[in-house]
Amino acid sequence: LTEKINEAFNVCNDIASQKNCYYQPIEMLTALDRQLRRGLKNYLVTPGLSFDCEAKLKEWREEQRKIDREMDFDSNNVEEKLKKWASLMDGLDPKSEGYFGGMSRFFARMKSGTTYETKRDELHIKTVDRCNQGKKALKESDYPMLQECIHILDLTDHHIGKHIPVASTESKFLKKHALNTFLGICKKAQGILESTNKSEFETIFPDYRDSVLYLPWMMVTGEAKKEFKLTNQFLHDALVKDISEINEFLENFDFAKLKTKVQSTRIFGGFLADHCLLLRERVKTSDHLEGDQWLDAIFKLCSEFFSQCRSLNHIKYFAILEIPSSSSQNTIKKAYKSLAKRYHPDKTGEGDGTMFRKIKEAHDFLLENVDFSRENVDQPFDSLLRGVRTKLRERAKALLEEQQYKNVETLLFRLDDLKMLDNLANPHLKHTDTIDEIKKIIKGHVEKVRIDVDSNWSSHNYLALNENITDLKSMETHFKAYPEIFSSSWNCGIVQTVEKEIEELGQQARYYLRSHHTAKQNLDDFRRCFLNMGHVLVELPLFKSITKTVMCGVLESCLSHEWGYSFLFEFGLGLQRGDESSSEVDNQVAQLIVAEFSHFKEVLTMVWNQETSQKPADDTVHGIKGQYRNGKSIKELKIDKHQLLEFFHAFDAQYMKLLGEYIDPNADMKALVQKTVGIADQFRPLDCDSGWSREVKDQIPNILAGVFAVFTIRKSGDSYNRLVESDTSGMSKNLLMKPHNIQVLTLLSLFGCGSSSSSNLNSQLMQIRTGEGKSMILGAAAVILALLGFRPRCVCYSEYLSDRDFALFRDVFDDFNVKEHVKYSKITTLSEDATKAKGNIRVLTESLLRGQLEDVGSAPALIIARKSGGVTISPGKSKVRTTTKSTTDTKTEDGSFKSDTVSKTKKKVDKMIERKIIQPPEMSSIDRKEILLVDEVDVFFGSEFYGQTYNQVAQLREPEITDILIHIWIANKRGGRRQRLADIQALPAYSQLLKKIDGFKYVLDSEINLMIDQVRRIDEEPYYLHRDTDRIGYKVMDSISYEVTYGYRTVFAYLQEAERGNLKEKDSTLASALFIPLSCGQFSYANVSPERILGVSGTLSALGEYEYNVLAKYGVNTFMYVPSVYGESNFQFDKAGDGIRIETSVSDYYHSIVEHTHLFLKQKRSVIVFFSDNARLKDFTNSSFYRNLGRQKKLLTENMSKSDKEFAISKAATAGQVTISTAVFGRGTDFFCKDETVQRNGGVHVIQAFLSEEESEEIQIQGRTARQGKKGSYQMILLDSDIEKQFGLVKGWKDKIAKRDWYDCLSSARQKHRDVIYEKIEENLAKATEKDCNTHSYFDALLAKDKKAASKRFKEIYTSFKKGSLPSSIELDLAFIIDTTGSMAPYAQTAAATVKNLLTGSESIVAKLNINFPEIEFHLRVGVMGFRDIDDGPKQFSESISNEGSHFFSDTTTSISFVNFILRGPSGGGDIAEDILGAIHKAAKWNGPDDWTSPIKFMLLLTDAPAHGLVPEGSANIPNVDGYSLLHPCGLTQERVINSLIKNDIDLFLCSFNPAATLRTEKELCMTYLDHKDNSEQREITVIPLVPKNQSQSVEVLGGNGKHIIFVLDQSGSMSPYWSGVVEAYTKYIARRRQNQSDCDLVSVVQFDFCASVTVNMKPIAQVPDQLGYSGGGTYFLPAALSASELALSTPSSHVPAIVFMSDGCAYDSNQAASAFSQLNNTLRHQLECELELNVIAFGSGASHAQLKRIANSSKNGKFHTSADTAELSNIFVQIAGGDQVVDVLEAEIGKRISEAVSDRLAVEYVR
Repeated sequence: LTEKINEAFNVCNDIASQKNCYYQPIEMLTALDRQLRRGLKNYLVTPGLSFDCEAKLKEWREEQRKIDREMDFDSNNVEEKLKKWASLMDGLDPKSEGYFGGMSRFFARMKSGTTYETKRDELHIKTVDRCNQGKKALKESDYPMLQECIHILDLTDHHIGKHIPVASTESKFLKKHALNTFLGICKKAQGILESTNKSEFETIFPDYRDSVLYLPWMMVTGEAKKEFKLTNQFLHDALVKDISEINEFLENFDFAKLKTKVQSTRIFGGFLADHCLLLRERVKTSDHLEGDQWLDAIFKLCSEFFSQCRSLNHIKYFAILEIPSSSSQNTIKKAYKSLAKRYHPDKTGEGDGTMFRKIKEAHDFLLENVDFSRENVDQPFDSLLRGVRTKLRERAKALLEEQQYKNVETLLFRLDDLKMLDNLANPHLKHTDTIDEIKKIIKGHVEKVRIDVDSNWSSHNYLALNENITDLKSMETHFKAYPEIFSSSWNCGIVQTVEKEIEELGQQARYYLRSHHTAKQNLDDFRRCFLNMGHVLVELPLFKSITKTVMCGVLESCLSHEWGYSFLFEFGLGLQRGDESSSEVDNQVAQLIVAEFSHFKEVLTMVWNQETSQKPADDTVHGIKGQYRNGKSIKELKIDKHQLLEFFHAFDAQYMKLLGEYIDPNADMKALVQKTVGIADQFRPLDCDSGWSREVKDQIPNILAGVFAVFTIRKSGDSYNRLVESDTSGMSKNLLMKPHNIQVLTLLSLFGCGSSSSSNLNSQLMQIRTGEGKSMILGAAAVILALLGFRPRCVCYSEYLSDRDFALFRDVFDDFNVKEHVKYSKITTLSEDATKAKGNIRVLTESLLRGQLEDVGSAPALIIARKSGGVTISPGKSKVRTTTKSTTDTKTEDGSFKSDTVSKTKKKVDKMIERKIIQPPEMSSIDRKEILLVDEVDVFFGSEFYGQTYNQVAQLREPEITDILIHIWIANKRGGRRQRLADIQALPAYSQLLKKIDGFKYVLDSEINLMIDQVRRIDEEPYYLHRDTDRIGYKVMDSISYEVTYGYRTVFAYLQEAERGNLKEKDSTLASALFIPLSCGQFSYANVSPERILGVSGTLSALGEYEYNVLAKYGVNTFMYVPSVYGESNFQFDKAGDGIRIETSVSDYYHSIVEHTHLFLKQKRSVIVFFSDNARLKDFTNSSFYRNLGRQKKLLTENMSKSDKEFAISKAATAGQVTISTAVFGRGTDFFCKDETVQRNGGVHVIQAFLSEEESEEIQIQGRTARQGKKGSYQMILLDSDIEKQFGLVKGWKDKIAKRDWYDCLSSARQKHRDVIYEKIEENLAKATEKDCNTHSYFDALLAKDKKAASKRFKEIYTSFKKGSLPSSIELDLAFIIDTTGSMAPYAQTAAATVKNLLTGSESIVAKLNINFPEIEFHLRVGVMGFRDIDDGPKQFSESISNEGSHFFSDTTTSISFVNFILRGPSGGGDIAEDILGAIHKAAKWNGPDDWTSPIKFMLLLTDAPAHGLVPEGSANIPNVDGYSLLHPCGLTQERVINSLIKNDIDLFLCSFNPAATLRTEKELCMTYLDHKDNSEQREITVIPLVPKNQSQSVEVLGGNGKHIIFVLDQSGSMSPYWSGVVEAYTKYIARRRQNQSDCDLVSVVQFDFCASVTVNMKPIAQVPDQLGYSGGGTYFLPAALSASELALSTPSSHVPAIVFMSDGCAYDSNQAASAFSQLNNTLRHQLECELELNVIAFGSGASHAQLKRIANSSKNGKFHTSADTAELSNIFVQIAGGDQVVDVLEAEIGKRISEAVSDRLAVEYVR
């Protein structure tokens, strides 16, 4: 024993000394000492123990006390101490293997206590104390202490965690709460930074900063890093916004807001400069933090705006001292002392003292290098404020210079607020000085303009005077409230002065004309006097009317003298030729005077004759070429040029003979006419096929000579005769308006005089250059053809040009009595007139609808058209409208109606028919065959003719129609849900109207659908209101037509104008405008067959193969090309150089137009700029670039008056003039250049600012310059994006080819574009032809008064108008966007099954569409994307993509498989909200080769969560609800996402498994979509809730929306054999609920026999037990009913109770049980406003059906079921569980909504 004890002691002593641990040795030695004292020593041998037990025990205890003091956690070297503790505890642990463990067990019986447990408890207490200390630190925002606590807890866990597991738990607790606190600080900071009160940020910044700097473990978490970065971005954006608002307020003169903003920004920016930049520096030097781009950006801003009083270049030294860069010397010294104590090496134990040295270095550096003399130093924005006076002064001058007087008025109004800025800057400002200076500047400008008025009037500088008057009128409007600036009216007598001067000039001019002698003697003075008036006329538009009246009076007074005509002629000739001694401006005005007054028309004729040096006819004939085309075969046309020349000479001789004979004023013009008519009468009627014999041709020159002789005499005979007697120089012959050689030869060729062998009059077109007299050719041809017994119709591009050309020959038509046989019109009226000749289909249709067809008069009477009638050509859908108005796009239901557009002449003819005036018996117009005379071949290919239909529209007027229209208008104005047909059918007016048009309900319903659609699209086609006539018109070519309407858009436009108070005669106008326009026929424009087609064009050479083929269909195969009468053209277009410029941005594009305009104006030329349409022209004129063009600019637009148009056209070709026009004026408009200055310097310069779709249009625009042999140049300035979008060129195309090849590339792209259009036109033509045939069939039935046949055919054509243009097949793109985050796990199976059923089988989308649209074959292409949340990184999106890069697949199997793949294990998501915006945006931006290419596109999103930033109101405080509530990290907003949908024409379906959670998301996205500026059709997002919304549900509980299911199960003795079956049925119910819905359901179970017990109490459905116990007993219903009621009433507000009651017996208390359930139902009805869902099941044959039915009847939602066995019971349970039928709801709703959407889209796309 003695040896063993000694041996044990020696081992213990050695190990204790080595491990420096004495606890267990002391414990063992203490036990030994105790035993020795009790007598153990008596059993030991002598000499006994080798040690003194008592002394050794004392020694070891002292050593252990020293060790314990060193191992205190609160001292330094924590980790070293913990290592020692770890060694100690490992040694003390009884479970450890080793000698101590064995010895410990050896002495176990002698121990009085366990040292290990004691020390463990001691450490546990220390750890808990440390955690409590950390909690206190977190509460007090002591983050260094918090970090120390967490650090020690982590070290404790690391070293002795197996002994003290609480360390890990407490560390995690502190970290979690610290992280949540930091996230809360960030969210609060972001909210503050978005508010106006940013000062609150200062209070939370210390916590924000310290959290970042002192909690390194936190800043490695994704959440903290994200929020740190996001908060810094908010800081930067808030500062940027403040600074930009300062500049904005100053720019807008909002000085009150400027003061407030400067003050707040100084505080906020100063705080950031002092504190945020310190944080930046410390972040840079921190080991656990990464540099932040937003902190760097804040540093740049602070350096620029807040460096005053701060040494930001030394910021790193201030950061070391932890003080702001604005600190004083004392602050630096105090900081140094404090930090030096804290970081002194003696205290920290750092041997090298690194931190201490840094602090010393920073202190010394700052004291030596920082300038602390900061008195009178600027504050931020002081320089800006001191510059306010200068800025306002310069701004006022600039605004005055740019005539922006409205902005100057704003400045004046706000000047008094400048006093608010006085004390903001150092030194103080003096607002009174600034105000005085600004007002002085403005007043000085006003006075200067007033002085300029007098000065410019005195110096006759009328252009400047006009600008002065314009400015004064505008200034009076804006400055009249400031009499000290604008003291009196702008007029100040200037009107009276000018008018008086004009009257005096007129009197003076008349005075000079009192005799021939005085007139000649004072010619120069008269000229000066007349020119002065001319300057006023041209340069002072305000006085144009009175000036023109006075000047006309002077000219008329001159003509009242016998000598007056010759004098006036010579005077006009002098004006036209100019005077070398006169200025260029005088000569320019002189030429404009000649052009303005008809008194000088002879002068214009003479000048034209003199300037036109014609080629000899022989040379011209040899230059004529021709070709005959037969398909692709092209043959040179054989022209008998010798014979043609003979005919020309015959004409010339006869013409000169007749002219010499009949130009005498005493000659009988009727004789000339009769002679010419007599020649023609020999051959009438003439057969074009065989009657064009040589005999006829021989007389053509004579007839032509007679026609032109009459024309010349009519146009210039009087002028010639007045001058010829006094003409000694032979000048008078130049007064005659004679045809030139080209015109005569063209006419002879058209009439076959160059074809000797043919006796046919062939259809043919001839090319002559633009500006060389096509009007005279067509006019003469019309007379000849009318004389020969034909009905010529001259067709051209527009009504304006048609009327102009008709006026040229009006007198000649009258002389030859052929005006009624000649028609000038657009080509479209050819079909319209043919229809009118047949009858009035509109009147007949109205009678048919009212059941009054038999009462209509005879067919001939129907020829008379009612004034209320109208016809239409529809513009169609926008995508096609840009190229062609096809029949596919010509939807009469769109109501694009154009009433008969006829010339004044035609209206007279109609009146003649009405009055039954009979045509001459020899040959009426009806008997004559029509020959088409074409002015420009383009008329065949215009957007209104080929492939288009002429739509007949009846007008149904009834009071009920007015009521319906007004109801729809008011409902639309209120906003909200779009009206449906059912809403209108419920109106009394609907049923009353239906009685009046019995049998035509389908018509009424269809028209109402159109009303509902078009009430939202009133402004889609810009309209113009004529305020004098209360008529609404639309732009047609180069004018506004008030005969064109756009169906219900126009009807509702009248209601809109009435509401605005713009209608003069509101009641009568609305009575006329409110009707149903019914399409009752469509006639193909192209279905015309004139006897022959002859014409002239300047663009034959631009025709392509397609155009030639179209002309061939009309029998035009012969084409001739005539050389110019003026010789070689002087037209310049540098295609390889500066003639084409292509700009990449709109600003560069406008700048280039202005720059090049100025370039040519400096050359004293004129410039005409052509834009594609009014929209682009308006955008340009609204830009600052337009103002840079200066004052000498004019607009030329369609809505100008005729006189204004003519004035703008007349001035367009004068030096220094800029004319901005739309493309319509690029055809046929005569911009004659008579200005010699312009000619000398290169002529008119034309800039075309767009690429024409047709080369012919480009040629026409080019023809506006270099006309009639004059000089001119042309240039294209284009916008790259326009070209890429319109012609399909790839971005960057021009960088890949040489500039010299640009034009060829553009031409090639244009041709490809045209080829696509031509294919569409041909499709449209075929459909138009079919409609034409059907309409004629219907028309014939009406005329025959066959009501039955007419009704049948009307329905056929009416429905064909609706559906006839529907395509035979349509592709649909459907993208499934599926939430695959963890919360969707319960729905995964449902979603996958739904997608499969929607894509396959008899209930699929395509199958349902085929039922609704049997005539269309639908092809579905499906794309799939699964999405998780933002923080899921690369796993966020899973997309179906083909090898070619497309997201859509026609094979639905592929899509179904991909859906199953992404739904195999939903996961991720982080917070509750999901990245719905990101998912929608990404899918909408799919741009693979075949992505989103179908005409109808749908995106269907399945989710159960709200979008970030759109969680329900009141949910913000729910933990982890939304990690991106304020700002999407990709910058996505609702507007941007919706814009991507609308831009790509995608309809969105939102399908929610949790409607409460997604309610706000749905609402805001729907509103953003509906209100989007480009949503012209006001389409809506479709929302489909997949589970019922609970009205009482708390939106604070996201994920709630379930049921509280209460099972009440009979467990009486009789259920013993069946109990396992009952449990199985219960588990199947649970499984079905989880399949269809989510884990949000709650489940309770009440089991009853004699009594009732709650065995499951409101457990989540995922946690309910799958087994239920069983007891057995009797049957009582009431206890079960009361327990179930108690559970139901305790249901949380997020759920709805539902009870399943099952029993196999009967009970004496069944009535009481039923009463209990009834009372429960009443309570729920009051609280939830719904009935209790109660399912009662009678199981087996022993159940009392009567009792259980009574219980079921306790609620209106009660249902009674019977079950014979457990198998049937299971089916019933499953049926009840699927009561919501989520899958069925989803499939049915989606199928229904998509079908409705397709119907709507088809209506919009194809039925308008």
